Amino acid sequence: MKKLIIISLIFICITPLSVFAQFPVEEEDEYYEKEWALGIMMNTYGGTIGGASVRFSKKFFYEHKITESLGRNSGKTKVTRGRVGEIENERKYHSLSIEFLNIKHPKEEKRQTYTGESVVPGKKNRLYAIRPMFGKEWIVFKKARKQGVQMNFIANAGPSIGIVSPYLIKYKDPARGVITKQFTKQDFLDYSDFIEGTGSLGESLSKASVVVGLALKASLSFEFGVNKRSITGIEAGIIADAYAQKVEIMATDDNRNLHMAMFLTFFFGGRK
Repeated sequence: MKKLIIISLIFICITPLSVFAQFPVEEEDEYYEKEWALGIMMNTYGGTIGGASVRFSKKFFYEHKITESLGRNSGKTKVTRGRVGEIENERKYHSLSIEFLNIKHPKEEKRQTYTGESVVPGKKNRLYAIRPMFGKEWIVFKKARKQGVQMNFIANAGPSIGIVSPYLIKYKDPARGVITKQFTKQDFLDYSDFIEGTGSLGESLSKASVVVGLALKASLSFEFGVNKRSITGIEAGIIADAYAQKVEIMATDDNRNLHMAMFLTFFFGGRK
């Protein structure tokens, strides 16, 4: 998975040069003010599907007051608000998004138990990140009318709300039957031959705790499609989550409070 994302990022970094050479910038698509997109993410945190995202973008405008006289001798004025910045900021957008990620430890490795289920030996907790983020988007070059390709640079920041839920293990105790509990490092050594699988996700989330931190993201997005009001594309870049304390994902001493990864998101949406 990590190699796939790295190869994709290299390809994406090379693609803009050839795309820019083939598609004339002067043939720009028609104007739009708002855009929304849903995305499915792969990342080097691990897993085929590492998360999901919802993003909303709005054109950047300045606002100013417009004062108009209602008559030379009336002494009355009318104040309205107007928008400026269409020309100066035609390639700049505000961006609001929320992302859901599953953060894994680099040393996680699944193994099958004697029942055929998969477990991660040494894992102590699951870490899920909820990331409401605010940022800016800059259009590097606009979508050509006929060929339909656009590249944006996106920078986002916001809180990272970490949901830490215990990784519950089911094992067969010779004296007490099947027991479900959170394992320590020693438990994995003592009961490795008796492990049946993992406990339910619902039971794990019912015992979850919360840790708060900061999230940062920088990426390039490539939008494709022939329909002017719908978009599909890919977004690739780097994400980072820094928490106020270390999260014990593994029952070892090499846990951390800073998690960084490369990601690749496939998205679709619309604009108006």
